[in-house]
Amino acid sequence: MPPRLPDRYRLNIRLGSDGDIEEWLAKDERLDRPVLIRYLAPESSPQRRESFLDKVRAAAALTEIHLQRVFAAGDTAASAYSVSEWDGGVTIEDRINAGEALPMDELLPNASGLCLALAKFHDNGGLHGAIDTSAIHYSAAHPVKLGAFGREPRWEEPSEDTKALAEVLRAAITGSHDAGTMPSTVIDGLPEAVDDALAAGIAGTLDAAGLANVLASTEYLPPEEPEPAKPWKMLGVFAAVAAAIALLAAIGLAADFDPDSPFLYPVAGEQPSPPVTAPIVIEEPEGTDVLPATALVYDPLGDGTESDDTVGNAVDGDRSTSWSTEAYSRPIRDIKEGVGIVLDVAGTPGAVYITGTSGTTYLIGWSDTVPDDPGAWEHIARGTLQAAEVRMQLPVRGGGLWRLWLTDLPEQQDGSYRAEIRDVSFTP
Repeated sequence: MPPRLPDRYRLNIRLGSDGDIEEWLAKDERLDRPVLIRYLAPESSPQRRESFLDKVRAAAALTEIHLQRVFAAGDTAASAYSVSEWDGGVTIEDRINAGEALPMDELLPNASGLCLALAKFHDNGGLHGAIDTSAIHYSAAHPVKLGAFGREPRWEEPSEDTKALAEVLRAAITGSHDAGTMPSTVIDGLPEAVDDALAAGIAGTLDAAGLANVLASTEYLPPEEPEPAKPWKMLGVFAAVAAAIALLAAIGLAADFDPDSPFLYPVAGEQPSPPVTAPIVIEEPEGTDVLPATALVYDPLGDGTESDDTVGNAVDGDRSTSWSTEAYSRPIRDIKEGVGIVLDVAGTPGAVYITGTSGTTYLIGWSDTVPDDPGAWEHIARGTLQAAEVRMQLPVRGGGLWRLWLTDLPEQQDGSYRAEIRDVSFTP
């Protein structure tokens, strides 16, 4: 049940949920304009409501074209809400899932502006804490905007915001969640300097302002369009088409065919789907060589154990079995930075396939040996598990160990926080 909102707002369409936040397309009847209403579930704690409002107030304190504007916020006896501009609601995640290519000549200046807006947001004391592809809105009618303010934070450092934003931009440009796919390998004419800048941002060695500068100075030279055909050549093409139509007509008179067939009469305006350079979720191809691997529980910030007796299920190749974390009474980030497994792989992997509980946020790391400091693992990639298997390309590393580190566990129906890893497979 929505909280009691000021009378000026009329809820029209429920858009869904963003974690523990409900979203509605509404109308501000006083100003006669659409708005986005976000409010916390009634069972939210006072601490969660205060955290929500803190994030929203930080966003409202700054007016930037690349930050979703917050018009109002407030709390009730059992909830808290915000009123933001309605920018169409199309996210980077939506566009990736649709296989929609983003025009580089438009995206690059928008990406630069977004990074600069984030830098100013940080300078003003703001922290988003949960940036991903679903937090960035971008449609033809609006510039790219950072939204989803008020989410439960997954981190507490501005540098983590920048790392996450750099990964979002990499995914937006390439159209892929595969962390090993870099922009210059997908977009003709895009310089490798963009790859280097995004990689530095993801690694934490380039801040948001520095990333904005690189993207703003990048010169994108798209491939030249082919020259239009000469008129006399077009006449030849028309003649060939006419001859083909005549032949089809003759065949059709002599054969029994379906006159409604879309192969004979294509739908007007229908265009072939653009090629997808890298899928978002990929089923492991049959016949792919899987490298043998062993798994050990990795819980350096807890009691050192985490369902140890079932950890082998994560690498047994059987998705009907799984390794599960313990059930936590509150979000794991409130207790410790994460929990996971260490994987010893026989050979040099080129990709990893992960299947597990949808909504689980994870990091992939590598190290020669298990370091004493959990933060000493080399950061390779971050992501969130989807409903289908997720594939991530890996950089070449000789020997060593790989770490699957779970930093956010989805809430279950019983109110606990827990995740299962059904399968982790490495391929050459």
